Amino acid sequence: MDYAMQWWQKTLMDIGLNKRLPVVSWDDLKACMRARFVPPHFRKYLLLKLQRLHQGTLSVDGYFKELDTLLIKVDMNESDEAKMASFVSSLRREIQDVVELHEYSSLETLVYLAIKVEYQIARKISFKNSHNDGYYNSSWKNKNKSFSKYPSKDSTLSHQLNRLLKRALNA
Repeated sequence: MDYAMQWWQKTLMDIGLNKRLPVVSWDDLKACMRARFVPPHFRKYLLLKLQRLHQGTLSVDGYFKELDTLLIKVDMNESDEAKMASFVSSLRREIQDVVELHEYSSLETLVYLAIKVEYQIARKISFKNSHNDGYYNSSWKNKNKSFSKYPSKDSTLSHQLNRLLKRALNA
């Protein structure tokens, strides 16, 4: 922090000696500070990071915050439509598919919709996992077993024990 204060004091002296243009607006100050403290390659790095950003394992809210932070850092003045398109195209596929079916007119509405969809998907997964007793996640036909009205003699425990006893007695 001390270095930044020293740099600012020197900048003010340079302005007073007409060695530098005066800083009269917030944009001037940002440009002046960015020129001094942000390396030239940093913007390229942020742009690449922005291009490669996908929701992945982040929550919708976490992904939006990361996207918004990068857009602010890069100082991109994208339209809301461009931001919305970028946001939707990088959502996880199962969220993206549902969101694309709905109408939205603002970025805030879109983010809220995506959060609701994410919540619904999580709720369905949670329900399915908590009801893993075979009733909710099985079909009415079990393809691996053939059912009959009566169990086969070989399938019941008592019949198997009886067969073993008969073999033992006959041997």
